[in-house]
Amino acid sequence: MMNLLNDNSKNRALCERCLTDGLLTKVQRMVNISGVDPIIRSQDINSDAIRTLNVKNIIDNWYMVSYLWNEKDSTTMIKIPLKVEKVDEKCKIAYITPVQNGDQYGDELLSNCENMKACKIDETSGKSFIESFYKVYIASYCAMYKDVNAKLSTLRLSNLSHTALEQFGKAELENQKDGFNGYDLLINNFDFDCMWHRSFKINQLGDNVFQITYQAGSKTYKIIITIKKQNNRYLIDKISL
Repeated sequence: MMNLLNDNSKNRALCERCLTDGLLTKVQRMVNISGVDPIIRSQDINSDAIRTLNVKNIIDNWYMVSYLWNEKDSTTMIKIPLKVEKVDEKCKIAYITPVQNGDQYGDELLSNCENMKACKIDETSGKSFIESFYKVYIASYCAMYKDVNAKLSTLRLSNLSHTALEQFGKAELENQKDGFNGYDLLINNFDFDCMWHRSFKINQLGDNVFQITYQAGSKTYKIIITIKKQNNRYLIDKISL
């Protein structure tokens, strides 16, 4: 907070020291979705916030960071739940609840993603292909790998047709022109968070057409996926919103 008031360039080194590599990679994606810095849940800071800053242990390795934007107005309180883990014997912030999920916290909200890491893509049917592809794909986001972008790119190159890859690239470029890097047409978003996994659904609309839906806070995202079979393999061939 002090750096934001004086020299924000110092916060890069601070975050590299105090955030896990995976969360460090995720933070900018969270900014692109919400428009605010997830570490403070605001675009800037003031002296009242610094004076009223408070941190308390909620449960296990979960903490609630809070502050008042206006010291004289209790309704201006901002709460930020986060999780701390030890990395090489040093405590680091490993997870921050997305703005969309308010003050939710707890390992049970993140546990759904653990089982997805071992999933493999199943091509026994079109439905099993799309279901298993998305399990593997969003598991890469939820695991917060340091090299998540490379993992996602590899999955797309192996499972999207040339047509779908062109669609993806065009949507990515359009967002880059507006100053937002990392847009992912397959989820119609810049990130996918573990807390959103419970709402994730795939419904078959036709022989080769599927609707993907999930909820991030109060907002519902919808993506229509068309697949095809080519050289005895299923591929995602069209992505529509």
